[in-house]
Formats: sequence, structure tokens, C-alpha cells
Amino acid sequence: MVFFFLLGLVSFAIYGLSDGQGALVLASIISGVSFACFLILFAIYWIGYLLRGHAIWLAEQQAGSGGPSVDQQSEA
Repeated sequence: MVFFFLLGLVSFAIYGLSDGQGALVLASIISGVSFACFLILFAIYWIGYLLRGHAIWLAEQQAGSGGPSVDQQSEA
């Protein structure tokens, strides 16, 4: 994720400093793809982080209430 972010910044800097048409096209393509990859990986990271937090919260709630089968009576 950090690699794509840095690659996008470098490509954006090359885009701003270049004066040839071929370099502009190549730098803009690399910059766009790098930032798109960064955004996708950033979203995946935060979704995983939120799901992990939810799983921890859910486990705490189930442990506090006696487990997931509190409402069911045991058959004995």
C-alpha cells in the first residue's frame, strides 16, 4: 500500500516536471494506476480492521451474556 502511494507521488512529480508528450502520457498512466491500487488496498485494509473490531466486540458481548446459545434450553 505504501509502495503504490509513493510510486504515485513520484509519478505525479515526474508528470509535473516533464516537458515531453510521451513522458506526460506515461507518467499520468503510472500515477493513475498507482493511486487506484493504493485506494483499493487502503479500502481493503480498513474493511479488515473494522471487521476485526466487530469480531472482538461480538466475542465480548457473547462472553458477557453466557455465549451464543443463552436463549435456547438444553435438551436433557
